Amino acid sequence: MRFGNRPHEPPNNFLQSFNVGYDQDLPVSLSFERVRQTRGWKVGSKRWKKAWKSCMDAEYDRLIGSRMTNLAQWQELCSKVGIEDTPSSITQCKKVLRNVHVNIVDLLDCWNDNSIPRRFKNQNALAAYTRDNDRYFGRNTAKEDKVLKVLLREIL
Repeated sequence: MRFGNRPHEPPNNFLQSFNVGYDQDLPVSLSFERVRQTRGWKVGSKRWKKAWKSCMDAEYDRLIGSRMTNLAQWQELCSKVGIEDTPSSITQCKKVLRNVHVNIVDLLDCWNDNSIPRRFKNQNALAAYTRDNDRYFGRNTAKEDKVLKVLLREIL
């Protein structure tokens, strides 16, 4: 099952607000990096962390958050993380997704071009990658969201 961009997807309002030539078809992390460079934010600074969280939350809401209301949308998420045998119920989708280890930021980056984010063998490999590449998604946001709860892994 292949899903393309939906023409009615709104832009990432956080990124768009900076007027730095935002292109919603580019990976969100690349667009954020353009804003960071333009604004002069130091990676890891308080301002950078706050902006990163706002940007990732806005991108998640734009691409996934408000959509997950029916089976087809859960099946789309399964497809986006590389699950080839599409589950036939929301419960089965959630069950399969609990065994998938992908970085949520990578998932958002890959969403528009229909590429599959890197899948990790286990939680430890995902955690190491996330730490080494500073590709965190806000834990509090993820805990509150029914979709992200399924994908959320503890990064020690």
